[in-house]
Amino acid sequence: MDTAPISVFRPLPWQIPPLLNVDPVLLLTGSAGGGKSRVCAEKVHAYLKKYPGTMGLMMRKQRQSMTNSTVLFFERTVVGNDPLVKHYPSKFRFEYANGSILAYGGMDGDEQKEQIRSIGSQGGLHICWLEEANRFTEEDYNEILARMRGTGVDWRQVLLSTNPDAPMHWIYRRLIIGAEATVFYSKAVDNTYNPNDYA
Repeated sequence: MDTAPISVFRPLPWQIPPLLNVDPVLLLTGSAGGGKSRVCAEKVHAYLKKYPGTMGLMMRKQRQSMTNSTVLFFERTVVGNDPLVKHYPSKFRFEYANGSILAYGGMDGDEQKEQIRSIGSQGGLHICWLEEANRFTEEDYNEILARMRGTGVDWRQVLLSTNPDAPMHWIYRRLIIGAEATVFYSKAVDNTYNPNDYA
């Protein structure tokens, strides 16, 4: 019998506020290695486990780039050996025993965008994570916002994780300067799980 434990997440001090935050849009930004992706992945996973029958989506601009990055990380590091979550690569999704679903995709081209538009049993999302969010266009982001209409839960959330971009980028103009998102900053030195020689 396999007695390997389910993956355990021990958040860093800076990660606790975004994990507990229920605002509609969260932006996690800062240098590489700060732990932004781990927060987003763990929060999506916890949400889907807590609220049965909910619909989540995790994305990169190009769906093809997810297989050996975001999806692999989510499956091995976050889900681990959890017997209540099954990965179905041919369907591009994880299915939870409580009826929740985490789909994954991209918005690179009409075909990928159309798959996102029709996602969910009733076309509505509860939680969505945009990894490397600076690669998405503002139009992509608006499409996601229009799909954040999942029912049965009293809060929904879009999470964006990204390294900083140019001051004219829509994320900076709209989410930071325009204050459309709750923003959390991190640095590699904030992540004590990094190797000692990590710069």
